[in-house]
Amino acid sequence: MNTRLQALVAVASDVPYYRDLFRGAGIDPATIRSVEDLARVPLTSKADLRAGFPDRTTAHAVPPQRRRAMKTSGSTGLPFNFYWDRACADELFGTYLSCLEWAGAGLWDTHVAVAVPATFASNPDPPSPTRRWARRLAFGEQVIRLSAIDVTTQEFVDVVGGLRDRGYFIRAYPSALAHLAARLVHEDRRLPRYPAVVITYGETLTETNAAHIAEVFRCRVVNNYTSWDIPLIAQTCPDNPRMLHVNSDRVVVRIVRPDGTPAPRGESGRVAVTDLGNHVMPFINYLLGDRAVDAGPCDCGRGWPALASVDGRDTEVIETPSGARVSGVMLGHYLTFVAGVVPYVWEYQAVQVAPSAVCLRIVPTARFSEEFARLLVGHLEKLLGGGVLTTVEVVDQIPTETSGKRLIIKPLARSA
Repeated sequence: MNTRLQALVAVASDVPYYRDLFRGAGIDPATIRSVEDLARVPLTSKADLRAGFPDRTTAHAVPPQRRRAMKTSGSTGLPFNFYWDRACADELFGTYLSCLEWAGAGLWDTHVAVAVPATFASNPDPPSPTRRWARRLAFGEQVIRLSAIDVTTQEFVDVVGGLRDRGYFIRAYPSALAHLAARLVHEDRRLPRYPAVVITYGETLTETNAAHIAEVFRCRVVNNYTSWDIPLIAQTCPDNPRMLHVNSDRVVVRIVRPDGTPAPRGESGRVAVTDLGNHVMPFINYLLGDRAVDAGPCDCGRGWPALASVDGRDTEVIETPSGARVSGVMLGHYLTFVAGVVPYVWEYQAVQVAPSAVCLRIVPTARFSEEFARLLVGHLEKLLGGGVLTTVEVVDQIPTETSGKRLIIKPLARSA
């Protein structure tokens, strides 16, 4: 790990953003030789990298053909463009296979993805078309994508029933799957076959949702902590469901206080991640916007660092009169991958002002226009349903709550 960290820092020292960061903190990059030395490196936020992308955040010494253009899902309300390193493709694929094995599934099992939009590539290791074809040929990989908003219980039952003798696993947002589970129970529908495992991602997996999903789908529920910027960070321990093991072969996770100092074991702190594999656009002490608790060694004996909990992916929802439930993660995925807000919007927040009315507050970029605002309203109406009045409001900034939390969705206030 330390060897990979030193190689990463050597590359980062020639990236304008990190070169200025090291110089401003009085740090000689050659002295960053171990994970413990990262405590001396200032924290980096998504806003810091967005402001300098691509010229100031990209390693120009790394061949341009290794740059894989990506964008975050927008689930934090702060979408941005970035680069993955194509040289990491095999490593990410291997890590994905390990995650499946830990969960009790395999690439040859059908992957039922419940996401927004239905075509969203929920695989944390999205392959190129050529790799997708090769994986289908070599392993029989099959992915069935269902909309977390529109899927009906009958459609889900039909999909599962159509798999015949082939095993399957589900990968989904926990809030969406818990809502589907509640509808299955309410309509007294039985599944013809049950999954090997449910893997959740994107949102905080609450104990209530985990228990409900496990009861209805009659299988283990595994929490996969991943993000678009830094994939496959941690996953539920196979032997201890209250622990998440950090994938320390390819990432360093530090739990820190606001000043960047390490949070004591057992104390909730901000998650600062260093991606050891991405040399095209380094992420060092990068704040994902989540909070977690350092749990120390796990009793399973695997030796990987463990987190006791991960919180921060919002679970606020918009509930429409038609019964649709849209979480912040669903909203972010839709706005980013369907509406295409990244070039036009710096940040956003959806406010449900009435049962059938939602206002999307946005901080615009220079490219934002009245025409795009009209298109955005159309996209929101399609997502939320025609019975919901949608508006777009341009603002200078989106304030945090008194608690310091920045809401992606401000749900409708409930009367006492």
